[in-house]
Amino acid sequence: MGGKLLENKKIKMAKLYDAAYDLFTSKGVHATVVDEIVRRAGVAKGTFYLYCTDKYDLVNKVILKRTSGMLERTMKALAHEKEKRSLSFQESVVFFVDSLVQAFRNDTPFLELVFKNLSPSLFERLFGCTELEDVRREFVENFTLGGGTSEAAGQRLYLIVCMVGAVCYSSLIMNMPYGFDEVRPELYRSIEKILA
Repeated sequence: MGGKLLENKKIKMAKLYDAAYDLFTSKGVHATVVDEIVRRAGVAKGTFYLYCTDKYDLVNKVILKRTSGMLERTMKALAHEKEKRSLSFQESVVFFVDSLVQAFRNDTPFLELVFKNLSPSLFERLFGCTELEDVRREFVENFTLGGGTSEAAGQRLYLIVCMVGAVCYSSLIMNMPYGFDEVRPELYRSIEKILA
């Protein structure tokens, strides 16, 4: 019986997340109300409040879930690439960034949702998610092998994530002041300097 309840809970949460994502990316977070989300998800309003405190809690959970999936796919792709050929630390970071940029290019509504709703608390939760913790640990280990400190590694990873996110948003969504392909070489040169 417990397995069936757990499965139903996962199904309801997935329906909520999917419905919320569709509405948040088509109408915007502020124009979306909880009643629309539960109606689209086909769940009771009480179910919504069982899993979320409010709409903004759901926004954060949707972003965390989708980011987690994106990071998991990126880490698998990186591991697969490392099986095929040897990658330096910088090459690994560039591969990782390329994968994230491609994911954002393929899902610009998600990029817009993240960027418009990124708060310090959400950013902290993103950095604490398991998939990003794996990225962070590997980044710190490789950075410290080159003589850097763990603290500096964490700060540089933060800078890279913020810079890539901001550049992707302004260039892929706004196409301002440059398109992504125009600014890409400078972005990667900047990342290389941060890693040096």
